[in-house]
Amino acid sequence: MAIKKYKKAKIYRGKTGDPKEKWYVSYSFLNPFTAKFDRFRAYEGINYIDDLQEKEAFANELANEINARLIAGYDPFMAEQKTNEIIHDLKAEAILQENQKSPTLLDAFKIFINKKEEKNLAKDSMTSYNSYIAKFENYLFENRLADVRLNSIDTKFISDMLSWMKGHHNWNETTYNNHLRFWVTLLNWFAKAPRKWIRRDDFHIGADSELEQKVARPMKHQYFGETVGNAVKEEFKKFPKMEFYSKFIYFSCMRPDEIRNLKIENVDLNGRYMKIVGKTKSRTVPICDELSDMLESLNLEKYPANYYVIGKSGGVDSAMHSENYFSRPFREDIKEKLGLSKDFTLYGWKHTRVVDLLNAGYSDAEIMNLTGHTDTSSYDKYKRDLVNHIKTRLRGKTIGW
Repeated sequence: MAIKKYKKAKIYRGKTGDPKEKWYVSYSFLNPFTAKFDRFRAYEGINYIDDLQEKEAFANELANEINARLIAGYDPFMAEQKTNEIIHDLKAEAILQENQKSPTLLDAFKIFINKKEEKNLAKDSMTSYNSYIAKFENYLFENRLADVRLNSIDTKFISDMLSWMKGHHNWNETTYNNHLRFWVTLLNWFAKAPRKWIRRDDFHIGADSELEQKVARPMKHQYFGETVGNAVKEEFKKFPKMEFYSKFIYFSCMRPDEIRNLKIENVDLNGRYMKIVGKTKSRTVPICDELSDMLESLNLEKYPANYYVIGKSGGVDSAMHSENYFSRPFREDIKEKLGLSKDFTLYGWKHTRVVDLLNAGYSDAEIMNLTGHTDTSSYDKYKRDLVNHIKTRLRGKTIGW
């Protein structure tokens, strides 16, 4: 009776069967030198698949293929070349199957970034690309769309994404248009050979379509000139917590959501900086003398490090304040009373700070360090929208009547 030289291939699905665990197909073959069975494992790209059904189908196909080879006489000890041919065939088949389907949108973003990095593009360009991609990825995670495949999106999908982001991040029309233009760049790249993941003609972007650029309007969050600013500051005397919060925006140039999330542990008074911890990247904000005095008045050392600097009650607290904690009373009790337009918001104090620093002669590099801009092109656009030609001679004495 002939001795059976192998034990059939079986699928190992990790400890729990979760598709994110490491799977493999194993089989045993009689070692002619030791007369004992040696165990072999085959992966062949199985762990690149996260979808449970796809992973199960691939594993079964791999096990069946190995068993068929074993029955046909495959010997891992005597036919290394044959083994390489099997592996090559399986890999080629896996690659073919992968190319026949569209990647997830998240994977498509990663491939785009990797390919751009391979071209050694300028640092500013890569920073801009990563910033756009990070926002799109955040949208997918926030809305539980992380598994959406590229071939399932359409113009409406992009429109819904940008509309949600515009409202969520309080974008102005210019920012919306910048992100739309980047989507055009992505779509063109996705449709280009050798990828051809989409048909570019399926996406209609432009006039008279579902997705078109917004008409740019003057910047929201208008900066406070001297007349309006003094009137608002006079009203602040009735609302000391709102005044403190507004001064905090002015001296730090932080966004309202960044201040909401600021904890004591992120403040280093001795080092004179605050760390803003974001979902995709972090940055530091320098603490000037005026802001240092404000922070010292809070006696932060008396509270646990995980307390919020401006929390639920408008002061140091274990819970953060709501998004409308300051904006609603500002709108209802101050802005409406003074008859200000909707373009005036508390966030406008950041822009006021920038204008004041520009007028005082601070350099663009110094101001960028405060505002968080990472490239000069976006900062120049921001500055032009804020106050164009601030150093022009037309602001001084010109010629007589």
